[in-house]
Amino acid sequence: MFEAVKKFVIDMFEGHRTRKIGFVAGLLTGGAILLIGFFNTLFIALCGLIGLFAGSRFDSKDDLVDKIIMKLDEMLPEKIQRW
Repeated sequence: MFEAVKKFVIDMFEGHRTRKIGFVAGLLTGGAILLIGFFNTLFIALCGLIGLFAGSRFDSKDDLVDKIIMKLDEMLPEKIQRW
């Protein structure tokens, strides 16, 4: 019985895997909104995205502070005195 369920799940995820992952993510998000509310769910998702961003930067061995300073140098006008 367990092997049949395992085979079914593996076969199901082999075709159109991203659609099924998106469906499950949407289901979980909808359930979270119903249980804890929209803004709490939005806050949790925002914290997760910030953590994902910071973690990916640390994993790629990039210096996060240098990246932020470079991005600010690109965005700020030349007349503004920078540190």
